[in-house]
Amino acid sequence: MRILARAPGKLVALGEYAVLDGAPALVLAVDRYCEASLGASEDGRCHLETRAPDAHTWTFRVGEPAGVPLVDLICAPSAAPAWRGTLDSQAFFSGATKLGLGSSAAALCAWAGAWSAYARSAGSAEPAPSLERLMALHRHFQGGSGSGLDIAASLLGGAIEFQLAAASVPRVGSVRMPNSVGFAGIFAGRSASTPELLARYRAWSADHPKQAAEAQRRLRSIAEDGCAAARGDDADAFLKAITDYGRGLQNLGVAIGAQIVTAEHRQIGAQAEHYGVAYKVSGAGGGDLGIAFAADLQALEAFKTSVASDGFQVVDFSLAERGLVVEEHAE
Repeated sequence: MRILARAPGKLVALGEYAVLDGAPALVLAVDRYCEASLGASEDGRCHLETRAPDAHTWTFRVGEPAGVPLVDLICAPSAAPAWRGTLDSQAFFSGATKLGLGSSAAALCAWAGAWSAYARSAGSAEPAPSLERLMALHRHFQGGSGSGLDIAASLLGGAIEFQLAAASVPRVGSVRMPNSVGFAGIFAGRSASTPELLARYRAWSADHPKQAAEAQRRLRSIAEDGCAAARGDDADAFLKAITDYGRGLQNLGVAIGAQIVTAEHRQIGAQAEHYGVAYKVSGAGGGDLGIAFAADLQALEAFKTSVASDGFQVVDFSLAERGLVVEEHAE
């Protein structure tokens, strides 16, 4: 028996930073997948191959750590027998550069799904992956930072509204983008460190509580309006919220002294405005992907052609309607 699992990546439409303080976020699971496979080992030792994007292999005894933190968080401790597995995140990279689609969250979800099924097939009492447990493990992996919205998108799929209630308990609901709206990703050409930007935001918030509260209030209001517009199938209000949130992130970057919206993203944003396309960075910013939305799909195509001619990489996505999928295959 071989276990195959896959989990999608994510794009953040609304709610970056403010979600850490209780605001809603609108998150899209997209059709770039991390894939995991697990089966019994033929030689009594454990074997792991990771592709992220380069391939690396590890061989070790049962019960020993693999040396890959995301894998070890899930596997230890366990009485499961020797195994041979792969964890493939290549779809989350452009060459050697991360795109910013939540690769670690998708990898954690995919491996957790595969491991749970493998361990249970071998007679171990391994629980199925849960949102709360995976969020806790991912926060540990990230040094205590992160809202967990990327885990929710990878585990559940589709378009979701994500919010942290008291004690950081997640509330997740399914939503739909307005039917007429299309979207695309634009890669700015360099990766960013989300934990570093979040740490800087937290330090600024602690040092400037009044400014931080006002910034959080403004971003929360825009995110709430945009989520309501999505639920109400109001394309105009949704696109306005995307544009307004993008400006809010740029202002936040100025306040905390970090380039949340980089020069590349500002250049792309100017092109988007020219074509009547709503554009913002997706996620913590500092590079990575931006996300463009438009109800006029011809305008969106013209914008994509224009930014591609400027040397930026257009990354077309579809919504991943399903999150984590686990399948068993006879060998």
